[in-house]
Amino acid sequence: MSTTLAPKPKNEERRVVAVKRTGIIDGEQTDNFSIFCDVAKELTGFDRVSFSLFDENFQCNIANTDDTKNEKSERDEFNICAYVLLSSEPTLIPDLREHDRWKNHPKVLKGEATLGYAGFPVINKDNYALGTFCLLNKEPCRLTEHQIKLLKGIASRIAHQIDIQTEQKEITAESVQNAVKSFTNFTHSENFTDLNDFLSLCLGKPISEETFSKLVDLGIAEYSAGDMILNQDGKTLQTRMKLQTKVMKRSVIKTQNKPTFLDELLGEL
Repeated sequence: MSTTLAPKPKNEERRVVAVKRTGIIDGEQTDNFSIFCDVAKELTGFDRVSFSLFDENFQCNIANTDDTKNEKSERDEFNICAYVLLSSEPTLIPDLREHDRWKNHPKVLKGEATLGYAGFPVINKDNYALGTFCLLNKEPCRLTEHQIKLLKGIASRIAHQIDIQTEQKEITAESVQNAVKSFTNFTHSENFTDLNDFLSLCLGKPISEETFSKLVDLGIAEYSAGDMILNQDGKTLQTRMKLQTKVMKRSVIKTQNKPTFLDELLGEL
């Protein structure tokens, strides 16, 4: 294998940080992205479709239309997908044998290459090319303009899903951090067992008398008619930790036949 590496994007350092933020590489998320590959294969008839992310050293396969999983390839000069990262537009090569650069690819010269190639960059909301959505065919193959448009849409949808997952992961982690900080500041306890016991009480899960007595000592619980409950300070802490649920509003959408009720989930969560 050649020791020469493929050229990298000008924003490579920040791009790699963005890739690692996703937490998808080695995250066993094949099922979340394989549907995009299956749809593209059905749409175009190409032999193989794959979605990969690129860290600083490797092309890391996330999902594809065959049984290959967690495959990693070096970003060397013969890795065609690595070059897809360099442009916001797709790399379309109907026949590698007729391409100025790739006609000299070792596999092409040996007659082992998949000749039809189409690579679409997967670009997130911050304009980082996180990876590629690539289609390969044993024989030369050309995409139609309509197929190209649809495949661009699929690549954009993959990027959008990655953005949503990344944001949700970070929001969840930040929420947990804030909740732990609120508990520690309010109770002056850094004991995670106390935190877990408080959460159990908030959830209505049964806890032992000994466990409950610790929460009483922390000033966040009390007995009421023999029941173990949060006292006022405990309820205040629950609110500060954002463990209180909100009442969902409902909107009326008028249709031709009758009103339709939709929960405004995004506005209230």
